[in-house]
Amino acid sequence: MPMLHKTSGPLDASIRAPGWDRLGIALSLTLALAWTILICQTVWPGLMSFDSLLAYRQSIDGIDTAISPPMHDYLFYLSRLLSGGPGGLLVIQSFGLFFSANLIIYRAAKGAALATGLMLVFAAAFLVFPTMLGSIIVLWKDVPVATFSLVAICIWISCLERFSATRMVYLFLCLTIVISLRYNALPIVLPFMALVVLNPAGPGTTMRRRMGAVLGGVLAMSIAYGSTLWRLPDFQRLPPVEKAVAAIKLWDIVGISACEGENLLPEGVEAEPRFSAADLKTLYDPRHANLTLKNPVWRAHMPPNIAQYAPAIETRWRELLVGHTACYLKTRTRVLRQQLGLGTAVVHYPTHDGIDENIYGLKLSRPDRTNALVQKILHWSSDPVRRPYILYILSMALAVAAMHLNKWRLDLLLAINLGNAGFLSFLYFVAPAADARYLFPSNVFCALSIALSLAVLAQYARAWLAWNCRSEMALASPGS
Repeated sequence: MPMLHKTSGPLDASIRAPGWDRLGIALSLTLALAWTILICQTVWPGLMSFDSLLAYRQSIDGIDTAISPPMHDYLFYLSRLLSGGPGGLLVIQSFGLFFSANLIIYRAAKGAALATGLMLVFAAAFLVFPTMLGSIIVLWKDVPVATFSLVAICIWISCLERFSATRMVYLFLCLTIVISLRYNALPIVLPFMALVVLNPAGPGTTMRRRMGAVLGGVLAMSIAYGSTLWRLPDFQRLPPVEKAVAAIKLWDIVGISACEGENLLPEGVEAEPRFSAADLKTLYDPRHANLTLKNPVWRAHMPPNIAQYAPAIETRWRELLVGHTACYLKTRTRVLRQQLGLGTAVVHYPTHDGIDENIYGLKLSRPDRTNALVQKILHWSSDPVRRPYILYILSMALAVAAMHLNKWRLDLLLAINLGNAGFLSFLYFVAPAADARYLFPSNVFCALSIALSLAVLAQYARAWLAWNCRSEMALASPGS
């Protein structure tokens, strides 16, 4: 048998990265432009929900809340400078995502034909799993999380060929943006950051460069954390987010109460008479905290501002975490199942339906075309075999096979899958809703993992076929 285990993986840290030739760049650029133009021609200037318009408003009037991290506001500010509106961000997040993914795939495939096929596989994931398409057409912060993560990976690959301190600065700038965009974004890039520390420069890796990568990672996380506390440009302290945290934990308490069949709300929060267990079971909705906490029945019985009860909610939540652990896990699992579309009638909120009413005159340029696409996404996402959980199963199965053949090297494929596991695990405990868009960064990593895994499997398959051909020729030759 051939020594197949010596075949290099997609981004084996022990070998010299060959970089990208003109064909690879041209191919990656062409396909990325094609997908970006198609998206922009259909949904320009991008769909915008309440969250999107809040960030857009704060990019104009100034930041007055940190309920959503301000980095998205800054990206809208840059978009307005570059394009006069939100459309610039649609172009950047779409083109950056596909161009970076294509470059990574080309580097892994080691052949234009295979690379083209795998780039199409990556793009096809957005159609096969419609919640991915439903997210990329909306100006949600989940999309640039994925985009800047892929850009950072591309920069790292280039440093394997020829190390550049300047490029490393750009790499950690991208990671700073990623971590700043979502409070739960760090887990998805943390394994990749560890890989960069272990191998920042390929054959040129030195302890000094590793220490530089460590410093870059610490700065990225510190700046990202600081961006949620102080706003730009005046560095004023932002209001605390206790109300948002308290709302999530109160939602958990309602879910645990529904599970236990007992009113476990903190004493003194609700008006008399207290909710019955049956009331809370009816009120609890695992799809979104607002569907429970903004229910008219709930609001008529509860104080409008729960921030004053945050300490009591925190204390009760901690008590239930220990005393009713099983029901807490059941409650969070119900949320995750809604997100993944696992055993549910539909996937919750697979996309937004347009641009909400606003004072900025933002409207869809082709509403008929956009509406037609939105209806297709809603229809496709109800298909049981096109749910997000299928994507995760497929990604993990192929990744395990590829990493096993690749002898579990500390390479990009392993880092991507560890990032996915960390992101999904963290989201399990903190998600304020079961919106499908929250999974978008890990969905993109799954699609990339599938492409990279297929690249590894194809390389081993080619090696095996070549070995068989040589063996048959040796047996058929005279004197064998």
